[in-house]
Amino acid sequence: MPNFNRKVETTCPRCKETRLARGDVVRKAEREGKELFCKPCRNQTRFANKAHPTKGTGVKNDPDKLPARNSYYKAKRRCRLGAKHHPAYEAVEFRFTSFDEFFELLGPKPEGCSLDRIDPLGHYEPGNVRWATIAEQAANRLPRGYWVNGSEEG
Repeated sequence: MPNFNRKVETTCPRCKETRLARGDVVRKAEREGKELFCKPCRNQTRFANKAHPTKGTGVKNDPDKLPARNSYYKAKRRCRLGAKHHPAYEAVEFRFTSFDEFFELLGPKPEGCSLDRIDPLGHYEPGNVRWATIAEQAANRLPRGYWVNGSEEG
């Protein structure tokens, strides 16, 4: 019994690259009057004028939101770790429900600033967070020795 699916050498009409294709596929294309393109050329025509359905729509692809997103998740992590991170974080809660709420309140992260709690004993919540410079944060910290062995002294 003859094998009609033997590989046949064909040339891509777009890039002129020669390749091997199944004989039955080549014969069918000839019967129907269609051209056989190589896979890279097929994909180029297939996706030529179509936008990727998810590419570029998320926060990760927005250069304005990315630094704020990183600060959001770092603050959330500090609260989750609690006293393991630092004794001062033992009772601090992260009270934002979503990154969208956080970003709507604070906006994009300014250059040279980081997330700061206005009341150092308060939680990460609307009304108690801001973008602050290193100097503003240094002026806003608790007195030296305030936290000793994980408890309030002063």
